Amino acid sequence: MNLIKVFLIQFTVFIFIFLIFNRGFSQVKTGEMISFPGVIQSIQKDFKFIIINEVRIFISRDTKVVDENGNILKINVLKPRLNVSIETLRNPNGIFAKKIMIKGLKK
Repeated sequence: MNLIKVFLIQFTVFIFIFLIFNRGFSQVKTGEMISFPGVIQSIQKDFKFIIINEVRIFISRDTKVVDENGNILKINVLKPRLNVSIETLRNPNGIFAKKIMIKGLKK
């Protein structure tokens, strides 16, 4: 009887640890391209990253900033409270912007 209790306790602990640390339940895999709309909440002064929907998204020199017509814009056009659609790539170092499309930009 005592051996069965020990087995059940060990089995319960194993299942508990498996459920906590299993990465298979992640909705987004590393290297997957993600596109979503949002509003820029803040921008770092040197344009290293922006925050959209409370998520820090890193900007590299490969990031393209475009308007709705596909015209390429300079990165300094980005301002807080701009409505954007962003394509990102997730990797172990964070989320990186590949393309930022500014919606409703008035010239």
